[in-house]
Amino acid sequence: MGLLALTACSEAEPAPPPKSTPPVFENEEQALAAVTETYQEFLDISNTILVEGGVGVDRIDAIVGGQLVDAEHESLTELSTQGLSLIGAPTLLDVELEEWYSLPDAAGIIALARACMDLAAVQVLDVDGNSVVEADRPSTRTWSIAIGPGQEGQQQFVLTSRDFVSEGSSCED
Repeated sequence: MGLLALTACSEAEPAPPPKSTPPVFENEEQALAAVTETYQEFLDISNTILVEGGVGVDRIDAIVGGQLVDAEHESLTELSTQGLSLIGAPTLLDVELEEWYSLPDAAGIIALARACMDLAAVQVLDVDGNSVVEADRPSTRTWSIAIGPGQEGQQQFVLTSRDFVSEGSSCED
């Protein structure tokens, strides 16, 4: 009876750690949803920073990772240093998933996609309030993007690269 009393009071042994990392995405739909949500969040945060005159660029750090952080900081402060302001917001029209991985690759990438956005509502104004946007500016712009897992203090997924692909009247290549 004494042995039974001792075992009843002892704590259960903790579960062993998993032997492998669980997959990030189980299917293509999950990967597409993650890429779309991540890029939309990036657009929302960066647009807010631009509309507010480039103040608080470090807010973008929650959704941008890797070497893209410095480039985005520079890009977000460029308008204000030139005395320009932004009104309006881009609209994410389409995201086409190109590749996705159940686990991050060696570079930390878990999904690659093309994202097309409509810029028609976005205007860049000089100090006098005049638009500096060319009248014949294409209405859409397509970017090649990659996402990876976020680190501590970041969103679950972050934008790790964003490269210009094309611009035109539609999202087609």
